[in-house]
Amino acid sequence: MDNHNQQLDIIVIGTIYVSFEPLVQVECMSIKAGKVSRLGQTAQILSQGQMQNELLQEHLNKPGYWELEIDQTKIIKLNELQMAMPGMIDSHVHPQSGGIQLSRLTIQKYCSWEDAKNAIRNSIVKGEHDKNEWVFAYGYSQGWFKELKQNIQELDDVCPEKPLIIMRDDCHAYWCNSKIFEVTQTRQEDGIYIEEQMNAVRKYIPKLSEIEQQDCLLKGLQHLVKYGVVAFQDAAVKERLFQNYKKLYQNQNYGNQLPYCCMSLCWNDLFLEQTQNVDEEVRFETVENQIKEIRDLNLEKLYCHSVKIFVDGVLESKTALMNVKYCQCSHNGQLMIQNIPQIIEGLNDRGIQAHIHSIGDRATDIVVEAFERIQHKLNKNVINYLAHLEFVSPKAIELLKKLNLGANFSALWFYESPSLSLMPTCLPQHYMEGMYPIRDLEQCIIGLGSDWPVSSANPFDAIEVAVTRQPLGHTQNPIPIGDLKQRITIQQALHYYTEGSAKLIQKPGLGLLTEGGHANFIIINQNVLKIKPSEIHQTKVLSTFIDGVEAYQSQKLEQI
Repeated sequence: MDNHNQQLDIIVIGTIYVSFEPLVQVECMSIKAGKVSRLGQTAQILSQGQMQNELLQEHLNKPGYWELEIDQTKIIKLNELQMAMPGMIDSHVHPQSGGIQLSRLTIQKYCSWEDAKNAIRNSIVKGEHDKNEWVFAYGYSQGWFKELKQNIQELDDVCPEKPLIIMRDDCHAYWCNSKIFEVTQTRQEDGIYIEEQMNAVRKYIPKLSEIEQQDCLLKGLQHLVKYGVVAFQDAAVKERLFQNYKKLYQNQNYGNQLPYCCMSLCWNDLFLEQTQNVDEEVRFETVENQIKEIRDLNLEKLYCHSVKIFVDGVLESKTALMNVKYCQCSHNGQLMIQNIPQIIEGLNDRGIQAHIHSIGDRATDIVVEAFERIQHKLNKNVINYLAHLEFVSPKAIELLKKLNLGANFSALWFYESPSLSLMPTCLPQHYMEGMYPIRDLEQCIIGLGSDWPVSSANPFDAIEVAVTRQPLGHTQNPIPIGDLKQRITIQQALHYYTEGSAKLIQKPGLGLLTEGGHANFIIINQNVLKIKPSEIHQTKVLSTFIDGVEAYQSQKLEQI
């Protein structure tokens, strides 16, 4: 958008939802200087704004979508199918990683390793990697290898001349060819590096320049805005990314069109390069200094009051910490950090949120028991939350509610994806029935997040799966994934992706449209409250407004 359009006041007329719990609808919204100035009836708002004009009166009788500019005010009239609503808030996402993957070969869309392998081979033959020292691909699924076995030779056959690295779709594993071993002087069975093992490869990966990193971050943020995201929490910010956010959000060329960002600093990776143990007080001091550094910049859209703690790994690597042993294994996963109660207490003492990665039911038990042990020492002004919650014991469910902890879910995972099809080979069958107990936790503060690039950044894909527990567009007999009683309503899902997520990232005002509040809203092509659940994923964002500035407009809107 040019500077002229950025200065216009805005009036939106049509179906406008300002909140989802409770469900509140108005027919007109007036915006001045980036804030919502009035909500209510069209005639009343137009008359108070002295918008009496023959051209306007003529347009008001026109059907369909239209825009009109009168006296430095842009009037937007929605058609009978469209709706406006608060912008989406993604409470768990990785925009720079997503931006990097957008620039690389993505194989996530393929249904088998054979198809993905051919795609990688074809991209090499076409010369798409000629300028790069290494060949990168992203998105292999562990589910492709239920019958097959991964091995190094597979990758050596595809790429014998250069180091080849393929990241698994959950970002918790690398699969590497023999050239990687030559560079790193390390070797893992079948070429697979998981969790901390990945650091042995990561430090040799050719680094993107500072400008390239910032370009990828910007590309990732633009991708989120395209899907209607107006605010988000970056779920694992390390030192270089911390600096990239600072530079990008201080750049006045982009400031008006960037979404609100809360950075969650990655506790596990503080002092990762140190060979000796670092005193935890030094870690706390480092976190405090970084938070102060952001606060001193006084940037409204960039803030930091959260720390991410990885407690366990993921199911695909059999590192999610479970209460039972994995099938055909002698272990039950991996606890990735010690002193959990002390870390949470130390963060809350400093007014800092504990944002905890917890997938296995044993990991979740450990975390909620830690919160219970220190509950009288917790900061009542801080919302601490657990992310993912793939497996949660009945005891943990009750403690999560009792302690008023927040819960984040990546709802697009609530159906039988290729990776999830591994479940029967990993865990007893009853675990399948208890996955993602979102309905059991509805008394908690719940937010939804994409975890992009692990899954799609499109909130409407996740909302549909949260409502149906089925693959997108599925209308036949149910494909069971978990207890179908855990399905939520469309209204709940919209609330969790707006006001719920806003509370988790501790910016509650961003999830609502209120008089005097931020004009962060989206216009979409259909009223999702009045369609079949299997059609929700067909929703398209036509416009995204951040503080009253149109940060994204679909080409389809221009053609209406």
